[in-house]
Amino acid sequence: MCRSIKPYLVVLVLCCGMIGIATAQETFNLTSYTVKEGLSSNTVNSIVKDSYGLMWFGTANGLTKFDGNNFTTYRHEAGNKVNFPTNEILSICEDHNGRLWVGLSGSGIRCYDRKFDRFQAYNGDGSWPDMQKISVRAIYEDHHGMMWVGTYGDLRMFDLHTGHVTRLPITNINGEQMEHIVVLSLFEDSRNRMWVGTNMGLLLYDRQTKTFQRFKHDARVSGTITNDIVKAIIEDKNGDIWIATYSGLNKMLRPGIFKAFNNKQSNSLTNNAIFAASVDNDGRIWLGTEDGVNIFDPRSESFQVLRPDPRNPFSLRSNSIRSFYFDKNGIYWIGTYSGGISKYDKHLALLNLKQSNPFDPSGLKSPFVTAFAEYKNDQVFIGTDGGGLELFNRNTGLMTPVPIHSKLDPLKHGLAIMTMFMSRNEQLWVGTYRNGLFNINPTTGKCRQLTYDGTARGLSQNEITALVEDKAGRIWIGTLGHGVDVYDPQTGLFNRVSSKNTAGDNYPRLPLNDYITSLTLMPNGDICIGSMGTGLAIYHQQARKFTLYNKANSGLANDVVSNVLSANDHSLWAGTNGGLCFLDAKTGRFTVYSEKDGLANAYVKAILEDDNHLLWMSTDRGISSFDREKKLFKNLNEENGVQQGSFITCSALKLNNGDLFFGGQDGFNYFNPNKLPSPPTQAKVLLSQLKVNNNTVTPNANGSLKEQISIAKEIVLHYGQNFSLNYVAVDYTAPKQNLYAYRLVGYDRDWNFVRQSTTASYTNMDPGTYLFQVKSSNNSRQWNTPVTQIKIVILPPVWRTTFAYSIYFLVILASLYLIRRRGINKLRREFEARQEKLRVQQLVEEERKQAERLHELDMLKIRFLTDLSHEFRTPISLVMAPVEKLLDKDFGESDRGDLKMIHRNVRRLLNLVNQLLDFRKMEENGLKLCPAKGDVISFITEAAESFKDIAAKKHIRLLIKSACPCWLTLFDHEKLERIIFNLLSNAFKFTADGGSVTIEINIEEAKGKSLLRLEIADTGVGIARADIGRIFDRFYQSDKVGAVLNQGTGIGLSITKEFVHLMDGQISVASEIGKGTKFTISLPLPQLQDLQKAPGLVQETSGLGAVIENNKTEADFDTGTVMEPTAEQLTTILLVEDNDEFRQYLAEHLGKYFRVLEAANGKEGWQKTLSAHPQLVVSDINMPLMSGIELSHKIKADKRTTHIPIIILTAMTGEEEQLMGLQSGASDYLTKPFNFQILHTKINNLLNLNKTLKDTYSKQIQLVGENVAIESTDVKLLNNILKYIEANLSEPELSVEDLSKHVGMSRASLYYKVRELTGLSPNEYLRSVKLEKAAVLLESSGHNVAQIAYMTGFGTPSYFTRMFKAKFGILPSEYLNSKKSERLKVTAAELTA
Repeated sequence: MCRSIKPYLVVLVLCCGMIGIATAQETFNLTSYTVKEGLSSNTVNSIVKDSYGLMWFGTANGLTKFDGNNFTTYRHEAGNKVNFPTNEILSICEDHNGRLWVGLSGSGIRCYDRKFDRFQAYNGDGSWPDMQKISVRAIYEDHHGMMWVGTYGDLRMFDLHTGHVTRLPITNINGEQMEHIVVLSLFEDSRNRMWVGTNMGLLLYDRQTKTFQRFKHDARVSGTITNDIVKAIIEDKNGDIWIATYSGLNKMLRPGIFKAFNNKQSNSLTNNAIFAASVDNDGRIWLGTEDGVNIFDPRSESFQVLRPDPRNPFSLRSNSIRSFYFDKNGIYWIGTYSGGISKYDKHLALLNLKQSNPFDPSGLKSPFVTAFAEYKNDQVFIGTDGGGLELFNRNTGLMTPVPIHSKLDPLKHGLAIMTMFMSRNEQLWVGTYRNGLFNINPTTGKCRQLTYDGTARGLSQNEITALVEDKAGRIWIGTLGHGVDVYDPQTGLFNRVSSKNTAGDNYPRLPLNDYITSLTLMPNGDICIGSMGTGLAIYHQQARKFTLYNKANSGLANDVVSNVLSANDHSLWAGTNGGLCFLDAKTGRFTVYSEKDGLANAYVKAILEDDNHLLWMSTDRGISSFDREKKLFKNLNEENGVQQGSFITCSALKLNNGDLFFGGQDGFNYFNPNKLPSPPTQAKVLLSQLKVNNNTVTPNANGSLKEQISIAKEIVLHYGQNFSLNYVAVDYTAPKQNLYAYRLVGYDRDWNFVRQSTTASYTNMDPGTYLFQVKSSNNSRQWNTPVTQIKIVILPPVWRTTFAYSIYFLVILASLYLIRRRGINKLRREFEARQEKLRVQQLVEEERKQAERLHELDMLKIRFLTDLSHEFRTPISLVMAPVEKLLDKDFGESDRGDLKMIHRNVRRLLNLVNQLLDFRKMEENGLKLCPAKGDVISFITEAAESFKDIAAKKHIRLLIKSACPCWLTLFDHEKLERIIFNLLSNAFKFTADGGSVTIEINIEEAKGKSLLRLEIADTGVGIARADIGRIFDRFYQSDKVGAVLNQGTGIGLSITKEFVHLMDGQISVASEIGKGTKFTISLPLPQLQDLQKAPGLVQETSGLGAVIENNKTEADFDTGTVMEPTAEQLTTILLVEDNDEFRQYLAEHLGKYFRVLEAANGKEGWQKTLSAHPQLVVSDINMPLMSGIELSHKIKADKRTTHIPIIILTAMTGEEEQLMGLQSGASDYLTKPFNFQILHTKINNLLNLNKTLKDTYSKQIQLVGENVAIESTDVKLLNNILKYIEANLSEPELSVEDLSKHVGMSRASLYYKVRELTGLSPNEYLRSVKLEKAAVLLESSGHNVAQIAYMTGFGTPSYFTRMFKAKFGILPSEYLNSKKSERLKVTAAELTA
């Protein structure tokens, strides 16, 4: 149970009432620069701002230049005689010409050379020999342009124009030089009087007498100066002179009479030792002491003190003040001892920041500030994560812990508070992590804790993420995973609003996930609920329903909603991790603002609206304000005192007085937007650095940069040099918020808006003159600053200079002259050569025409030979087929030998024809390999054995040798046979009687590959050495003496070589005249290990390959399997062939087995296909009127004939022609010539296949009926017929005409189709289906025979009985009785069992 906190709250209220403010004092929030930011030393002795707006800080360890962004330090460097010999800077002054003068400790005076960015020693006219050894404590320029220099024991002035040095002696009353005097300060007032502050009093210089009047401290006389050590002399706006000493402040009432202000007086100085003094723009005098800054108001003679405050990060860094500089823009610079630079800027919007300090009892206990709640008397409740609840007093800036103890964890003091709000009845509600909800009455101190109790009307969980009070006083509580709980303070009960709600609950189902991030009360009483990952939803109290908004349906930037604001104009704004979102109430769509629109960061944590209707939002990278009318963002970052840690979701509050609070991971910021200062005037942009080829360029008289970049007017670069320019706006208020735009006139078309980037780079520039311009804009986004510009000249390369162009011009003139002379000579030579050229052209044209004629003649020759070879194949087929048939019959040995000779020579003739076709393909690059499996050894042997008869005839010995009995591999049978045939033909042709031809086969291994080595050697006439290199050329024939007659066409060896190369092989020849010739062939043929040699393993090929195969298997062909058919069993075959003799030959031989119809062309064949409906079509390809390919397409495209198989015959052996025929729908393909038995067998196979399919489909349809799977067009047709018959089963008038109309076919076509598929006519099939159905009804129904007859569409019972017995061999009544007896037996058996 939560203990009472009343005593703590009473003490807080009493403390607040005791706080009184005697006078209203201005708050000075300061920012600081130390060595951490780039300052050369934290002890700053002197400050000045030059005419270019740059700040200069003289420190104990060098001189620092500051442009608002960058610190540049000038220090002593060993070996560098240009800058400083020592690092301690005592004084700085800028003269009226803008030259900077620096007084060093023990090293004299240095003058700044701005042109070359360096400091040089100044010796004047040389009359002061020790000028570079003095310690310059003070330096000042008077209105005459004379520079005053005060040192230890000396005071001098020198003329800035002539360098003449004048010593100003300081004497005592007796006129003696005062020893050990130190000049500490110099000042010229508005009446041009020169005042000198020393360690021995105040001096006033009389220019007429060139003497000094001395004012010194005299303790015996009142009204004298309080101390002789005068550190500073100033004049206020009233013309009064003020002297700062080590014993307080003195106001000169009249010469010699002073009024003193010191710490002995009440409400006066905090410390009498004053080191620096200055008058601000409001007439107040700032005094730098050893106890901070004392701000004195001469009008009220009151003091305000600025000291270091560990609780205030924007206070002084050091108590000891050494220097001041107040510029006209209202920026006050304070130099400290060991504390760096402190800066007060009245234009800087510096937010208040409270950070955690565990050592401060009145400080923030935890850095994570998660929630706020406003209380009375300018107090705010602060909720933290790990530090519990604290009460913040805005007047004192102090924190007071408010102890809350949880009954769940009594020992824990610092609870993790996640959300908090003050209800309308002044009740503080605190939501925690894992400790539930607390209700605190700040007035009475009563505290009540509500936790999860496991009941349906209790708190759903102890992790509370959001709180809001509706207009009815109910408390809406967001949880981390259980949706929203609605607490009624009247009943003390909870209602649930979650994604698990059902129709019976008090609230509808929540259309979000149950992880709630925010709750917002709308002006009309509705509740807006934000979620973690599912967007936001608005609950309409009146309608009791939700409206969902997310990324998908309304364009929300992201479905992770961190905070929702309902603005004063009733507009809805949502913060997400994708930007700020505005809901358009008319369209229901969101407008998203992100970083590209100026938002500091897209992750918006919390949103507030100020009194001026500006939106303020905390983000992951600072705070942004948004002007809805101007659509303008302004951002505040660490320069404005914004905490550098990330802000926390929903941790924000607006107080009644307009103050805004934002909590984050590093404390909290608070401010009043109405009190934020307006931005300063925009600063001028300075160029700060030039880099060429990535190297920094320093000013040099002979370099690209003649003077320091900030004052340079021109940059000169060489061609090919890449460069970059750095620039900076001289802004000391918020330099990191400046935006920049630049352009290079002559190169860039428009301004480049680069946001905060301060570098412009250019590469590969053409020679020419350009103008670089840059401008800046501050947080107000106004681009009205003066444009800074510099001229950039890029010199051309040597070859593009004026001198080079002059040379080019002279060279061109000389070239033109030479060209003219050469032209005249050329015209003369051309005139002389023109006739010769015309003659040559005529000869060339004649040769070209001759070449074209020869080429055309060659093409005609090849085309003629190709066409002739096609014509040869049909007659060869007419010869080969009868011869092969005769070879199957019994003849005498003599006659059989003649037949074999005819058959062999026909095959040779066919090979020659094939060579002509191969030659044509070689011309057209159409040769392709067709590898097939086989034994290459036996293949070569069988091919060679076909030459046995010619070897016997010429008495030539034919030897075949093979070291390997078997070699199973993949090879092109046809091409290898052609190679062997060509080589053996040449061998036998050129070998005389009694000679020998040897074939040797070997298998060799070379480089891991298996090579078939084939050698064919003869003992013929040989080949001359001059001819060996040309024998593989096309059409080459030797004309040497001794060559045989009728050598051939000259293309055999050429084709052989092409085939060998096509197989990736090599062919070579060795020959000697009179001894013979040997051809050697090497082919890469790897062995197939997984194959076993089997007899007859020769792939079927076209042409000769088919002939050989048929010869080998002819004896094994089972002719007895072809039965002699009866007349009514003959199958109709259509033979389509344009060659009458060949067609008649095929018809004569096929007529023994089939009924043959003939057609002379494709058109006639199509007509007979439609009229006769043959069971198979055999067609040639090349025919008049319609080709075989076109006929095949038409047959397969028509549903009346699509079932008819087709065999294509052609004389073309190419694979493309075969593929074209098969793609047209043909079932098989044969090339001429062919074996008749192969054609006969293929016809029988196709007819048997169709019969098998017909029987299968018929059985499936009869037995399965409706369950037949649709697999083809034929099955679909039969299923359609079967369904139609079953649908009209009882119709006695159902006829074939009705069926043909139903399926959309003619009666004839239907007849042939049904006959083809079922073996039955349509009438027979119709009757068969009806009888099958009747048998089923007799078995399963209780109807009699007559009823079933009418049910199945039979006209009379007697006709039904007759048909039933014809089909099943039994009367219907007998079938019915047998089925009843079977059922009775089954029933009796079951009863017995």
